Amino acid sequence: MKKAFWAICIITSILIGCNETNSNHGAIDTSHAEAIADSVRDSEQLRKWLHHYDSLGDEKSELLIRQKYGKVMRDKSEFEAAIRQHDTCIAMATKQKDTLQLIIALNNQGTNFRRLGDLQEASNNHYAALKLCDKTTHDTSYVARKNRVRTYNGLGNVLLSLDNDSVAESLFRRALAGETELNSATGQAINLANIGAIKEGRGELDSARVYYNMSMEKNKETNNPIGISLCYQNLGQLEFSAGNMTGAMENYRKGFEIGKKTSDMWHWLKPCEAMADIFLEENKIDSARKYINMSLEAALKIKAKSRLAKAYTQNARLQEKTGQHAKALESIKKAQAYKDSIASEKSQTHIQNLRVKYEVDKRKEEVSRAKTETEFEKTLRKTIMWASITVLILIVIVVLSQLRIIKERKKTLAMLKKVNKERQEFYRGITHQLRTPLTVVNGMTGQLRKFIPADNEVAQREFEAVERKSNELVNLVNEMILYNKGIVKEIEVSEVGNGVRSEELGVRSEEISLRSEGVKELSLGVQTLASESSNSSTRQLVNLRSTQLVN
Repeated sequence: MKKAFWAICIITSILIGCNETNSNHGAIDTSHAEAIADSVRDSEQLRKWLHHYDSLGDEKSELLIRQKYGKVMRDKSEFEAAIRQHDTCIAMATKQKDTLQLIIALNNQGTNFRRLGDLQEASNNHYAALKLCDKTTHDTSYVARKNRVRTYNGLGNVLLSLDNDSVAESLFRRALAGETELNSATGQAINLANIGAIKEGRGELDSARVYYNMSMEKNKETNNPIGISLCYQNLGQLEFSAGNMTGAMENYRKGFEIGKKTSDMWHWLKPCEAMADIFLEENKIDSARKYINMSLEAALKIKAKSRLAKAYTQNARLQEKTGQHAKALESIKKAQAYKDSIASEKSQTHIQNLRVKYEVDKRKEEVSRAKTETEFEKTLRKTIMWASITVLILIVIVVLSQLRIIKERKKTLAMLKKVNKERQEFYRGITHQLRTPLTVVNGMTGQLRKFIPADNEVAQREFEAVERKSNELVNLVNEMILYNKGIVKEIEVSEVGNGVRSEELGVRSEEISLRSEGVKELSLGVQTLASESSNSSTRQLVNLRSTQLVN
C-alpha cells in the first residue's frame, strides 16, 4: 500500500514539475505539497519529498514539507532533529516574508523546547508567535485563526509547567473557544484535557473528570490514539487520587498499550510512569523496576528534562525501598537538578519578564494605534468641514446664478411679449389699411372690363394681369388677417416658439414686399387703362384710386 502511494506521489510530482516554474520566477501552486503534508506521516517519505522540492527550487513547498517533517521527528521524540528542522523553517519563512508559516514554525519550536524542559526558549518562541498574531489581526483565514489558538495553547502549557494555573487556564479557555469556532475536535480535546489537569491540581476532581471525559469524546471522534492514551492516563490519575488502585491501573494499562503503538515516546512515558508509581505503592519491586527502567531509558533517549526528573525521582524511591540509600541520594540529586533547570528562579523571572514585556509592548501598540486613529479622525473631520464649506459655497453660487438666469429670462419674456403685441398691432393696422384700397381697386377692375375694346389684345392682356394681381393681393391680405387672428387666439408667446414665429414673420414680410411690387404693377396697369379710356370721368376716378393705392 505504501509503495503504491509512493508511486502515485512520484508520478504526480513529475507531472506537476513539468508545468511549474522556479519559485524565483513567479507564484507556485503549493496544493500538492499541502496534500502531502496532510496525509504523509512517515519520516522517510517526508525526507525524500524534501529533497524533491529542494531539487526543483520550490522553497514554498519545501517549507510546508519541512514543517511537517520536524513535527513528525518531535512526535518520535527526536527533539534535536525537530529543532534543526524548525530552525530552518523559521529562516525560510523569514526569507519568504510568510508571516503565517513563520508563526507555525515558532510555535513548533516552542513546543520542542517545552517538551525538552527548556521553558525559557519555549516562552521566547511562543511570545514571538503571539506578537506576530497580534500584527495579523486583519487576516481571518483558517490558518491565521489556528495559529492564534495554538499560540495560546503553547503559552498555557509553559505557564502550567511553572504552576501558574490561573493565567494558564485563561489561555486554555481562549484556545478552546477558538478551536470550537474552527470546529476542530482535536484542538478542543487538547484544551479540555489541559483545563481538566488544572481542575485536578486544585482538587476539583469531579470537574476534572467532566473535562477529561469531554476530551475523550473529542479524541474518539477523530480517532486520535495519543489523545485517547492521555485521557486514559488522566482518568487513571483521578482513580489513583481517590484510592481506587484497581481502577487506576486499568486506565493506565489502556493508556500504556495504546501509547506504545505510537511513535510519540514523550506522551507514552506518562502512563508508564503512572504504573511505576502504583507498583511502588504496592511494593511490587520487580514490576516497579521494569517500568522505571523503561521510563529512564526512554527519557535519556529523548533528553526530556521533565521526564528525566520524574524517572530519577521514581528510581530514588525504588533504591530507597531496596536499601540502596547512597544511590537513592544520587538519584534525588539528579532529579532535583533537572527540576531546577526546568523551573529555576531564573527561568521563572525570564518568563515573567517576557510576559510583562509582551503586555507592555501590546499596550504601547494599542496607545500608538489609538493616537493614530485620533489623528486620522481629526484630519478626517477637518477635511469634511472644509469640503462641506466648499460645497455650500458652490451651492450658493449655483442658486444665485439660477436666480439671475430666471430674472433675465423673465425680462426677455416680457420683451418678447411686448414685441409680439406690437407685431400683432402692426399686422392688424397694415392689413386693414391695405384691404380698403384693394377692395376699391378690385371693384374698379370689374367696371373697367366693359370699357376695354374686345379687339384690343394688348388692353385685354394688361387688364387680365391687373385683375390677377388684384386678386392675389386681396387673398394675401385675407391670409394675413386670418394669421393675425390665429396668433391672438391659439399661439402663446414662449422662448421656444418665439424664434419660429420670428422666422415666419420674416417670411411673411418678404411676401408683403413681393406683393407690394404687385400693387405697384397694378397701379401702373390701372393708369394705362385709364389713359386709353375715352370716358374722362372714368379716367379721373381711376387716376384718383391709383394715386391712393400707391400712396
